[in-house]
Amino acid sequence: MRICINTFIVFLFLIGINNARSQAIFFDKNIQSPKISHFSRNDFKSDAQFWDMTSDAEGVLYFGNNDGVIIFDGEFWKKVNLPNSSSVRSLCTGKNGTVYAGGFNELGVINKDSTGTYMYQSLTDRLNLDDRNLENIWQAHAVGDLVVFRTFSELIVFNKNAATHLSTNSRFTHSGVVAERLFIQEQGSGIMQFDPNVRKLELVFKNEAFNGEEITAFLPLETDNNLLLIAKSGNLYKADVFNKKVVFWKSIFNKGQRDQVITALKKNGQFFLGTLSSKIIVLDETGSLAEKVNYFDNVFDSTVLNMFEHKGDLWVLLNNGLDFIDYNAPVTSLFDQASIYDILIRDTTIYLATNRGVYRAEKSNQNIRKTDFKRINGLEGPAWSIQEESGSIIVSHDRGLFILNDDQVEKIDKANGFWKIIPISDLENRYLATNYNGIYLLTKKDNNWQLSAKIEGFDESTRDIAQAEEENSFWVCHGYQGVYKIKFNADYSRIYSVDHYTDKNGFSSPFNINVRRWKGSTVFTTNTGVYTFNYAGNTFEPFTPLNKILDSTLNTRQLIQKGERTWVVQDDEVAYFDKSNPRDLHKNLFLNLKGNLNKGMERILPIDSAHVLIGAKTGLFLYDLMPGKAQKNIDTKITEAYYLKGEVLKKLPIHTSDRILVPNETAIFSISFASPQMSPKTPIEYSYRLNNAEDKWSAWTLNPTKEYTRLVPGDYTFEVKSRNFAGVEGQKAALKLYVPALWYQTVTAIVCYITLFFLCILITYTLVKKKIKTERRKSKVEAYKSKKLLELEIEQLKLMQDRERIQRDKEMLEEDNIEKSKELANFTMLLVKKKDIFSDTYTNLKEFRKTLNTQPAKKRLNDVLSKLNQHRIGEEYMRVFDVNFEKVHKNFFKALKDLDPNLSKRELRLCAFVKMNLTNKEIAPLLNISVRGVETARYRVRKKLDVHETSFQEFLQNLSHAPAN
Repeated sequence: MRICINTFIVFLFLIGINNARSQAIFFDKNIQSPKISHFSRNDFKSDAQFWDMTSDAEGVLYFGNNDGVIIFDGEFWKKVNLPNSSSVRSLCTGKNGTVYAGGFNELGVINKDSTGTYMYQSLTDRLNLDDRNLENIWQAHAVGDLVVFRTFSELIVFNKNAATHLSTNSRFTHSGVVAERLFIQEQGSGIMQFDPNVRKLELVFKNEAFNGEEITAFLPLETDNNLLLIAKSGNLYKADVFNKKVVFWKSIFNKGQRDQVITALKKNGQFFLGTLSSKIIVLDETGSLAEKVNYFDNVFDSTVLNMFEHKGDLWVLLNNGLDFIDYNAPVTSLFDQASIYDILIRDTTIYLATNRGVYRAEKSNQNIRKTDFKRINGLEGPAWSIQEESGSIIVSHDRGLFILNDDQVEKIDKANGFWKIIPISDLENRYLATNYNGIYLLTKKDNNWQLSAKIEGFDESTRDIAQAEEENSFWVCHGYQGVYKIKFNADYSRIYSVDHYTDKNGFSSPFNINVRRWKGSTVFTTNTGVYTFNYAGNTFEPFTPLNKILDSTLNTRQLIQKGERTWVVQDDEVAYFDKSNPRDLHKNLFLNLKGNLNKGMERILPIDSAHVLIGAKTGLFLYDLMPGKAQKNIDTKITEAYYLKGEVLKKLPIHTSDRILVPNETAIFSISFASPQMSPKTPIEYSYRLNNAEDKWSAWTLNPTKEYTRLVPGDYTFEVKSRNFAGVEGQKAALKLYVPALWYQTVTAIVCYITLFFLCILITYTLVKKKIKTERRKSKVEAYKSKKLLELEIEQLKLMQDRERIQRDKEMLEEDNIEKSKELANFTMLLVKKKDIFSDTYTNLKEFRKTLNTQPAKKRLNDVLSKLNQHRIGEEYMRVFDVNFEKVHKNFFKALKDLDPNLSKRELRLCAFVKMNLTNKEIAPLLNISVRGVETARYRVRKKLDVHETSFQEFLQNLSHAPAN
């Protein structure tokens, strides 16, 4: 068994070496196609028509536009108008770096002041051109130390402050510089050469030599004395300057084709011709149409007015906008006809498994273009993977397994729906073919591939599968059901064990789990980090080495290790990190893929340390990971600085080594920066810091502006550096700042502050010491007062206790008084009832006596009446009432006597009965008078007491509360 495993490992190693060698042979830098980016009016905010272009030493670009000169520093577009607001048809950069511009009756230079502001300086006054009708200046050329402006009527040769005029009797139609020599076509005469030494024109090619055609471009051929003359008609002429001969070469347009060549240039041995309606035509050195150059089909406008090569890239000036053709772009689209699921490189052939079938392309001696990819017949439909195993190319397809031999397709067995095949490590030439509904055994025997019946025991989709550490065991991840560990018997004819793991076994969620290999370990990527399996605990636990590098809050799907580099896909973003610096996760270069990846089936194929192929929904992309290696000394430029104080906005000088003054208490200090020498369509990031205010560099940002508010007085140095997504890094730029201190912030003021501070401390010390003595005296007084206060509080507490005791006694008395009042009321009512009963009984007996006829009976009844009369309720009962009433209502009778001393005892009792709320009927028997008599008595008493209140009872109630004398 061990011998077989070792043999298989060696076999895999040899395959890996062969595959890497194939990829290295296949890959060539010429595989790349340039990237075309368009700039519209929304970008440059001016007219859409452009005529000419140049650049300065800093890499800043200048465009001649109908609205003036449009300047682009890589971040900001700026516009400079000519005094007469004319269009700018010509631009050039002189030997001294000065940018010259020509318009209608106007020529001059573009300068930049100390604040970074661009401005136009006219030369018409200096050259005494005010009185000349120059009309349009169509072209401008730098020839040695001279600058030559071409109009239809003359050439203006400018040197320092002097100008020489070379006129024509007809018109100058076109001019161009080849090998530092200026050639001009004069209508009707031919082609002249300008001699800068004597500043004269010499006829080199007569008009008849090129059939009098209008020449639109002069381009170099193989030697300095040979020129390629390109006519507007599309005819090409070879011209020998030394022998002054011109030979017709060929025509690029078909007979009857109505088009014109407007401009042309030579680049990398090819001729690029800008046309009126056919965009850009590319010719090789033989004058033939260059093969496989179809990327110019994506140029925005059909009319190309001019072209300009800048640092190996191409700017195309259109009738409607600008196109930038980036030949150094870090990403190249190689294929865009389908969604990519797998990539295979075999020798010089590249195969793509896509949603539309399998495509292939052969690498020729030149390169690979999109049109080279052809779909292989017989494999239409979704092809999930394409692999080279045991010398054969196997395609796992929706319709089954296929063997691909060049363009010949052969199906293996009849089963459908396969994801991929994986080798069984301990069995040579045996593979597991993973299917939509389980697993099959695939065997190669005698150069024939055989597919056995489906292995029983597992029916789930097995797209994501990897061999486990245990013998005959494999991990299978399901997108929605978690992880399975399946075990096969020795001959892989049956699955006898399936363990199912979900969020109950260590995972936070059973969804979106994938199994991968990293540095010899089996790991599981999830929505919440990377896990590994703990065999001892039969559970999954976080895998710390990767969780320290990757963000555990993101969904990690792919994890591919290639040499010292690891590739990952997290939340639909491709990134990689190197072993030397794992914390630095590189992902900016791949942002164009965000939202375009095949979720769960992302294909990343590293070619070498500098290149990688990535398949996506939108096709196949080649990335150059180190395009900036050849670019050095890229500068970062500070382009503008200003401050805002109140309503005043003022720009500051930036082109100085001295520190610049920023006024104190400015509301906003703003500084802008750019990196003109970097590709304008590769996003550029910046990092900055303000020394003496910030210790660390800021995080990288795409914002090319930084603002500060309320800078405190002091010396500062603002530093900024740049980098782009292609890996190019720009050198630091610095600007020294000085914020002066106000008078109260000067050193003298600070010394005064310190002196005043110590003086204040001394005074404070003296006052505090005096205060302490005073406080001590106060403390003694306060202590004495506190003692007295304590004694008073104790006395007050005793008084409060006495008051509480008195209150309790008062409450008890009130309760007793209430009780006695109840008893008095009950006693009074009892008297009333007894008197009623007695009166009724006495009256009834007297009536009964009248009915008796015998004398003895009457005598006996009289004796009873006599005894009853003797025991009648009389004065003794009423005296008892008076005593009890006085106990309850103290001083009541005395209060009545005070009001009227002549009140009788009967009247006093009447008042008592009224106070007790007895009715006249109840009072009558107590006073032995009738009810009418009670009413009369009450009237008399009211009159005596002079009572005017409506209620006599209410008067008596209030009287009871009157204080005693």
